[in-house]
Amino acid sequence: MKLQKLEWALAARKLVPLIAAGRMRSDVTEPFIHGTYLEAWFRCLKCSKEFTHSCRTGIFASKGAFDTYRMFGPLEDLNYSDWWLTKGHSFFSESITTLQVTLYMQRKDAGVFSVSVDASQDTSSQLAGREFGFWLHQISLLNAGEGLLSEAPLAWPIFKSRISYEAISQLVSIVEIHDQVIRNAPGTNQWQIGEQLRLNPKAMPRPGDFPSLITEKHRVMGQTVSCYLKKGRALVNNACKGIFPKYGA
Repeated sequence: MKLQKLEWALAARKLVPLIAAGRMRSDVTEPFIHGTYLEAWFRCLKCSKEFTHSCRTGIFASKGAFDTYRMFGPLEDLNYSDWWLTKGHSFFSESITTLQVTLYMQRKDAGVFSVSVDASQDTSSQLAGREFGFWLHQISLLNAGEGLLSEAPLAWPIFKSRISYEAISQLVSIVEIHDQVIRNAPGTNQWQIGEQLRLNPKAMPRPGDFPSLITEKHRVMGQTVSCYLKKGRALVNNACKGIFPKYGA
């Protein structure tokens, strides 16, 4: 399966001289963090009231939750870019390397996989060997468990999941919008939120619909919103516990 967008790989090559010289700065790497699973993970944690409360009190329900806090730190007053500049870069920028992993494939043989990388001519054999060992370790971590990013956090630039980044982004947006609407207008129905977001085109009322059909569409739209919220909140709750990305228990 393809683990890294070609555009990301091509853009990251601009960093090769800086990586090789050990002169990586947070402001230089910031453009490369957007649209990744790391951003999706960050947004899930931002949505988690439990994570915010734990950051305030210093009390964490599990080791996974505390480990997540150690990586991300408190997020309450930070947007994604500011977090990277002040905290995220110090831990996660290690994953921006001169070697670009372009393909990772599990073979039929038990415990065997193939890794393809692109290397720049500016990369020394010593640096390439160290970076390849790093990626091999991250891929091994992903294969040792359920294949979750939380099991190999530094694999974020090459990570790919059955739950796509786009799906996570949509679910988190729905959770954010729902909570904001309910906070400002507690009497709002879920179907009203669904209609504003056009979450289910088939359940959108049309001119000329009979009252009974409109009622049915409201029911269907409400169910659609409920389904999205259930998945979104599961992602958020699991992320807070140090499990990402995962819907179920």
